[in-house]
Amino acid sequence: MIEKTEHTDSSSSASSPVAVFCDFDGTISLQDVGNRLFHHFSDGKSDDPVAKWLSDQIDSRQCLIEEAAVMREVTEADLHDFIDRFEIDRAFPAFVDFCRTRKWPLYILSDGLDVYIDRLLKRHGLAGLPVFSNRAVVENGRLRLDWPWIDNECDRCANCKGFQIRRLRTPGQTAVYIGDGKSDLCALPEADMILAKGFLADHCRQNGIDFVPFNDFAEITDILKDSPLTLR
Repeated sequence: MIEKTEHTDSSSSASSPVAVFCDFDGTISLQDVGNRLFHHFSDGKSDDPVAKWLSDQIDSRQCLIEEAAVMREVTEADLHDFIDRFEIDRAFPAFVDFCRTRKWPLYILSDGLDVYIDRLLKRHGLAGLPVFSNRAVVENGRLRLDWPWIDNECDRCANCKGFQIRRLRTPGQTAVYIGDGKSDLCALPEADMILAKGFLADHCRQNGIDFVPFNDFAEITDILKDSPLTLR
């Protein structure tokens, strides 16, 4: 078992009236890096477990296990070369500064893998952000997965974002959640303000859940500047 640690950031403050929780794949990153990584290194074989996960036949942990099982042999250099093809939202670094200026803690919550999240953030000078995700290391040509944040009360996720929000927020704090996908569903009941796009926005519309649509982090910054929930 990999030791349960996480990145820290000096801007985090328990006394802040607002805490921001943000998905990574397809939200901070422009594409779903984890999905593309498994697809590439399995020659498309990972699409089957993903389809089972999307149709609720398996949970996300089992999906990741099955995706890793069909990967061909890789080296750490192979992974890094592939990960370096991807970009993050170009307005995200400015959004990080926006949160720091207001002393709002910003947490990245992902049901994906640290192996690509850490590398992409570091490339953009954001290595100090608190990241809570599943873990992966290359051993003997295979991707070994580890689950430091399993919540036994959640039967959906390897890293339940609802659990993380409950664990990290302080009493009275306004929880802002930003996401785009199915792995964000457990966060919805815990959030006071939801910013959503893609699958998550469609889910909110179909289920009568209040949310604010967005396209990028420039829009999110403008939204949060003027929101009554964050003007405290």
